Amino acid sequence: MRGVFVYSVDRALALSLTCLSSLLAKRVYAFIAIGAMIVPQYARAENLTLKLINGDVVSGEYLPEESSNKVKVLLSPYFGRIEIDASLIKPEPIPSRWLSSVDVGIDGSNTGDDLSFGYSLSASTRFKGTDHELNASANFDFDKSVDAESVSTIDTNQGAFSIRYDRILSSPKWSTYASTDYTYNALNDVGVNTNVFSVGVGYKVLDNKKLSLRVSLGPSLIWFDGGSGCSTGDYVSDGIALEKYCGEIIPSGTIGAAIEWDVNEQFRLSINDQLTGSFVNGMAAGNDLSGTLKFFPSKNSKFYMSLVARLIYSALHSPDINNTFNFKLGTEF
Repeated sequence: MRGVFVYSVDRALALSLTCLSSLLAKRVYAFIAIGAMIVPQYARAENLTLKLINGDVVSGEYLPEESSNKVKVLLSPYFGRIEIDASLIKPEPIPSRWLSSVDVGIDGSNTGDDLSFGYSLSASTRFKGTDHELNASANFDFDKSVDAESVSTIDTNQGAFSIRYDRILSSPKWSTYASTDYTYNALNDVGVNTNVFSVGVGYKVLDNKKLSLRVSLGPSLIWFDGGSGCSTGDYVSDGIALEKYCGEIIPSGTIGAAIEWDVNEQFRLSINDQLTGSFVNGMAAGNDLSGTLKFFPSKNSKFYMSLVARLIYSALHSPDINNTFNFKLGTEF
């Protein structure tokens, strides 16, 4: 594999903030709009529900300035100010440091003599320690159709794998991270295989049981190869002769944002967005936006239904747009 840099890394780092800021404007505004809708309900006073060892349940507005390790003070709309001895409160179970999930989706149709069938698989795992966090995920989508003449066509054949490690700094809101994101799309004319490696810093704008928002910023390296266009030289995107950069390592900059929101006991929403600017022909933009909405029919069940969407744009690929939507069934463990 060739390892020729388009610009020096020093040049890449110097330009990353200024170039990416203009590219990120619309994405930042979008996340601000989302935050404006979600955050206010968490800015209000915290409502707390305590389970007592005798089976009773007490709810009210938590008054931290009047509480201590020995006594918890709540303001109930029905009973007014309530003081509860901490020894009477039932301890909450310690949550597992690991959270994993597996999802499966299938689809098929039959119109006359035309047949089609497809499936989607995905898995993810997360580990949260006191001073570090690890996230990993993988997915694969495949669709095939057969016409009346028994000619088969592969309509979808793609997958992805990503892993990210965060090391928490002295301030729990800040972390350093290293991540790699690999994508595969057999139908691409340019960029069948793509890998983005990034290091940088992360900051948790929000971090509580129901809602978390983390933003990240850092330099990155992009490598892509594969597809007929990497050998013919016939593909041009945004004035970029893509064949020239196939197999090259390209200095880039990456900004990301991730939202995890437990809407209620049955709905959970997660959104991830990663915007990358590559130093090719000035600046070549790429954006990977994904979202998952999970519905748990029973609050005591680990099984769920999910709606998954992923929207990818890359000026270094042909075609430059790749969007997928899936409905899946899954479980957490």
